[in-house]
Amino acid sequence: MDLETHSPRVNHVLILDTEEKLLKAIKNYFSSKNIDVSIANSFIMASSELKKNLPDCLVIDIAMPNNWGFQFIQEIKKNKKFQHIPFVLLTTKGLTEDRISGYKLGCSAYVCKPFDPEELESIIKNIISKNDKLFEFIFKTYVLLRRNRAQLSVKYKKYLKVVLDPQLTKQEQFILQEILLGKKSSEIALTLNVSIRNIERYITRILDKTKSDNIQQLKYLSWFLT
Repeated sequence: MDLETHSPRVNHVLILDTEEKLLKAIKNYFSSKNIDVSIANSFIMASSELKKNLPDCLVIDIAMPNNWGFQFIQEIKKNKKFQHIPFVLLTTKGLTEDRISGYKLGCSAYVCKPFDPEELESIIKNIISKNDKLFEFIFKTYVLLRRNRAQLSVKYKKYLKVVLDPQLTKQEQFILQEILLGKKSSEIALTLNVSIRNIERYITRILDKTKSDNIQQLKYLSWFLT
């Protein structure tokens, strides 16, 4: 199916502000901009909305009574489910130290009131777009790594079948398993109650029978079998 025939994804934004007129004005403006807006005028209401519908972006008035803005940010920061959500800070202040504080909190942008709704719209869409691209990159990388690991795993499992072939004696198979577990020659010797030189002879035979260059090559197997 052609992806271009799909309807564009509706972005969801949660706005926390005590100014009712501003909240309604933004909600009305965004209604025709492919942005679904949830509004909250208190910390409790914002927390409830956040849990009901996970937003793509948050817009928070940092200059709210009872530090509601800061409380809300702290709740986001300590919850793994919400930590990744980008947020924009609103304020009536324009001092440099306020901007610095905002960025230290991890905000993606800082907008001073009064502002143009179109400016806020552009900022929000830009943030969400960057976030979407980042998650798409992470997902594609994850899929690629899983696919490569699966392919390598098949390859090395076949190799394991060879190295655990019955041509190895029971003693050699045991020593090989110990090697794959990361055991040292001295530890294997202690377990079998034989000399280290004896273990080294066994290892030489194992390398020869499995056509391996060194012990490290055998140890790589353990990673692919987990």
